[in-house]
Amino acid sequence: MQRLPVVAIVGRPNVGKSTLFNRLIGFRQAIVSKTPGTTRDRIFKEIVWNNKPFILFDTAGFLNDFYGFEEDKIERLAQKGIESAIGEADAVLFVIDAKTGISPYDEEVAALLRKIGKRIILVVNKADNQKHEYLLDDYARLGAKEIIAVSAISGRRTGDLLDLITKDFKKVVAEKNKIISMAIVGRPNVGKSTLFNTLAGEERAIVTDIPGTTRDKNDVQITIESGDEKLALRVLDTAGLRRRGKIEPGIEKFSAIRTIDSVIESDLVVLLVDSKEGITRGDAHLGQLALEKKKQLIIVLNKIDLLDKRIKQEIPYLNRYPFLIKNKMVAISAKNKENIGLLKDEILKSASLITEQSDT
Repeated sequence: MQRLPVVAIVGRPNVGKSTLFNRLIGFRQAIVSKTPGTTRDRIFKEIVWNNKPFILFDTAGFLNDFYGFEEDKIERLAQKGIESAIGEADAVLFVIDAKTGISPYDEEVAALLRKIGKRIILVVNKADNQKHEYLLDDYARLGAKEIIAVSAISGRRTGDLLDLITKDFKKVVAEKNKIISMAIVGRPNVGKSTLFNTLAGEERAIVTDIPGTTRDKNDVQITIESGDEKLALRVLDTAGLRRRGKIEPGIEKFSAIRTIDSVIESDLVVLLVDSKEGITRGDAHLGQLALEKKKQLIIVLNKIDLLDKRIKQEIPYLNRYPFLIKNKMVAISAKNKENIGLLKDEILKSASLITEQSDT
């Protein structure tokens, strides 16, 4: 499989990076909020523009300190995620705010980006009318050779931006085979991001013991191998979904919507359950949603390394919901990578069923 070009969106908080990301991919995937620090993981999506595919990353806002953030650990990991995205990128979209102009921190970010020696496109966002076009020379002091003024919220000149991004990218012929998508869902802190990283083979999602670390839907295309079988798979990591009465308005509400959308969008759903807590009502709701939407469902009992005797009798409420226990179940430890091979085998079996159903 040919490597696709990678483009990373970077900039200080609240310049409209996630709004631009959503505009360029054509729908709302990244959560948009005025709250600094809303975006944490590196959210990414494959885009095809004029038969030229590339991977677009959204990233957290650059921060020069973490003062005032209660979740300091998460913010530091988010900053490392920015560095990783830039390291992978072939081109960087450096976004600034046309309404506030160049800030001292924009200049700091620009100085950092100039050192990396990669293609930098300066995107002057929130340029709602043509008057901003006459000011582009003022932004040249940031050092970018390519500068464009856009409005992510209205879409103004975002098509021109895509033309600029892809001007040297190669056209490809679309593949006929559909890539199967798999959503990893469950309540907060059951190990979804750990499993996501294990399957991806790298640290794509931020993992902490702080509930609510994952907010956006995150996805990566991977290849699962078991014996002679190989499967190209699009894996979706999601925010933990709490009971409806406990979901806070705002960012957490949008995260919950993203999780439900991921179930609907996917072909296969992995419902991750904490073995120490057993199957809860919240788990049952997610499983029921997957079955109602006619998805292949695998129930994964995680954290078996925390069980004393490591037997199913230790798992509470395992038989509480009869409609769930009829489905495939695999017991694993995502942290220790235990029984991941068994899970991959079940994923391959489910994928075969999905392919057979699509062919009939």
